[in-house]
Amino acid sequence: MRKWLGLTLATLVVGIAAAGVHAQLGSILKGGAVFLVNQFGKQINDGINTALMNRKWEHRQATKVVPLVSIGSGAYVGAAQVIGNEEAVKKVEAVAQLELNLPGRARAKVLIPVDKVSLNVTEMQRVYDVGVSAVIDIKL
Repeated sequence: MRKWLGLTLATLVVGIAAAGVHAQLGSILKGGAVFLVNQFGKQINDGINTALMNRKWEHRQATKVVPLVSIGSGAYVGAAQVIGNEEAVKKVEAVAQLELNLPGRARAKVLIPVDKVSLNVTEMQRVYDVGVSAVIDIKL
């Protein structure tokens, strides 16, 4: 009986520790992804704009690459390019992606330029007069 109690307790402790490490690892990865997007956003933005200009599809408004925070079943981060008038684009710190299930077999990914990077939707405010012109995926 003692053997089973000890084994159960040890399993419980390892499980709790693993959950804590997983949560911290998730925070570290999210923070690292946001840092990388903030660090290399200008180069990514210039690369997108150059590729579009080479195809004669250049932008005529200000652009900026910011972190993309996907909120729905779990939280994910990536990058997105926003476009709009220069003053509005300066206010954008992230793009929130909300995943919605629609009636029937449809779903939607709603992309909203926001004023802050957060996993809490209530902390972010929409930035108007700005749209999303690109979503950047990085293969891991």
